Amino acid sequence: MRHVSNRQVDVAAGLGRTRRTVFFAAAFLLLAVPRWAFAQQSQVTAEQLLKRYVPSQRGVEYDTPKAEDIAKCRLVQEKNSFVVYGPANEPLRRFTDSNGDGPPDMFRYYHLGLEVYRELDTNGDYKAKKLTRPDQYRWMNWGGTRWGLDPDEDGKIDQWKVISAQEAARVAVEALIASDLKALSTVMLNDADIQSLRLPAAMARKLQESVGELPKKAQAALANSKVLNARTVWVRFDPPPPGLVLAEQSGAGRDMTVYENAMAYVQNGEKLDLISVGEMVQIGEVWKLVSVPTPLDATGNMVVSLGGILMQAGEGADTPAATQEMSAEMQKLLADLQKLDENSPRPDATATELTNYNVGRANLSEKLIGLARTEEEQSQWIQQFTDSLSTATQSGLYSEGLARLQRLETAVKANQKLLGYVFYRRLMAEYAVRLKEDDKATVEAEARKARESTQKWWFEQLESYARQWPESEDAPDAVVQLAISYELMGRIEDAKAWYGTLAKNYPKTEGGVKAQGALRRLNLTGKTFELTGKTLQGQPLSVDQYKGKVLLVVFWASYAQPFVEEAEALKTVYAKHQKAGFEILGINLDPDAAAATAWVGSNGVRWQNLREAAAQPGVPPGDYGFGIVSVPTMFLVNKDGIVEGGITTRNLDVAVDTLVQGKKLESLKATDPAAAPDAAEKPPAAAEPPAKNN
Repeated sequence: MRHVSNRQVDVAAGLGRTRRTVFFAAAFLLLAVPRWAFAQQSQVTAEQLLKRYVPSQRGVEYDTPKAEDIAKCRLVQEKNSFVVYGPANEPLRRFTDSNGDGPPDMFRYYHLGLEVYRELDTNGDYKAKKLTRPDQYRWMNWGGTRWGLDPDEDGKIDQWKVISAQEAARVAVEALIASDLKALSTVMLNDADIQSLRLPAAMARKLQESVGELPKKAQAALANSKVLNARTVWVRFDPPPPGLVLAEQSGAGRDMTVYENAMAYVQNGEKLDLISVGEMVQIGEVWKLVSVPTPLDATGNMVVSLGGILMQAGEGADTPAATQEMSAEMQKLLADLQKLDENSPRPDATATELTNYNVGRANLSEKLIGLARTEEEQSQWIQQFTDSLSTATQSGLYSEGLARLQRLETAVKANQKLLGYVFYRRLMAEYAVRLKEDDKATVEAEARKARESTQKWWFEQLESYARQWPESEDAPDAVVQLAISYELMGRIEDAKAWYGTLAKNYPKTEGGVKAQGALRRLNLTGKTFELTGKTLQGQPLSVDQYKGKVLLVVFWASYAQPFVEEAEALKTVYAKHQKAGFEILGINLDPDAAAATAWVGSNGVRWQNLREAAAQPGVPPGDYGFGIVSVPTMFLVNKDGIVEGGITTRNLDVAVDTLVQGKKLESLKATDPAAAPDAAEKPPAAAEPPAKNN
């Protein structure tokens, strides 16, 4: 059995949700590897699938055979599914195409023979984006009861459709440990929840105060505490029996099931520590916390008092908020919205059903905008309206969506923050619509011209957005797409400019860190190449030992088809020039070291390969700080240890021959530009570089 606690992502997944475009066809993007790629490979094996696909969410306990037993596993194609069976014929993985559109949209994991976790792509956006990304996550059987929704497909759960009290408490505590405010907010009571309870005004205000200013309260809970840290491990939930708070006692619109003063245990080394989870209330099939969990003091003395807000029966019972603060029309719309969500489409629903669901949600949200009692409440409903409308429009089945988004843009133009939110989602929707229109061209030349025009428009819009809303939550995503797209197109100066913006303006994000590496890599030419690490066999190696030889550095992964296709060319050049002083140094990026070692052995590779260990289980290895976004990525180093520049197998033989003879590549460029490492078709005129923020 293998316990995986961190999401498996492609090497540059932290850089954002890059959309695959026609410009990316020549490169294998580590940023957005299609999760259905295995279905298109005739030689795929059970071993490859077991090593390549792991849960995106942390803390999933599922079965993976020991290394010596993996070869005994088998891959079986059943109706609409690829199934991996273990050595004892037990199911381990099931990859299912539930809607019949080609790629799998259900990724299922098993423990002790039962399915415990699945990731689902339910929004029917495969045709628009040409890749499959989960938008729902479910735990079941041994795995629990959770059902999380991720409509923006960023790998982070935005809300829970189902979650037990025990699991909600665990999510909250682990979110505090990870300083993940977004995850914490998904299990905290919010204003919509408070409205749904139809509480007396005084009680509603107390709850709003209790859950308000979440960042400040989360920070306070961690301040001066040694209980919650990076090494803290969740142990168990320890609540009292749940209590029923009757509507007639509380003055609420309905009865409430409540945990009062729930506790939890965490472990730090050999020591168990207590966490006060506090009061919890059930909202539909979701349990929510009324306050941020708080570690108890070092002495173990109780720092909480009995009697939560919801247990204070009778206070304000004569002044229910339902009549004073929330109209009957708003109550009905909230009830309708809750009913719609409770009956959201199943994973195997048709694209039409999914579109209809999002349109229905958009329509209800739009009505709630007009009934909102505060600006904050109105802003929340506008965002929900925008999200649902954008998702429906991207399906290509809702022709009115784009016009509605454009009208909404005009309506919120006085609020720059909201305008940025709407603008970006309208932009994504319009991009999807344009791509679908481009695909309708029957003549390939016309289709290609249309796609080029769409791509030009897309980049211009992304640049405009990134400059106008640099502080928005979507800005890093826009910058990521620009930087990587321009690099893959050969517009290196543009790529550098946007990588620079990403590194400077968003340095603490994963994208910002990756961008720093990309800038280092793109500026290597003419500099001394320095690198030390350990080989696949665990032996130390330094590039200093290659001094006096021409060296090709290759970033590779055994699952990347473009690299596999070029491997024979690399072996040919290596065999031809090795005796003359040519060497290759591989840097492996496989999620699993065993897969890399197996590929090297089965393909007769004789050069050394480095591998930087993953920071933690379940994530890809590091790339030694070079910001790699596609494989293969290769560059040449001359006999003096100076980087000559990037290279492809197309011109590798000539360039290596020139360098091993002691000649300068400048002379080669003058006679045969295509043979030079840095040669590329001159890119289109560069856009104005992004403005620098002081």
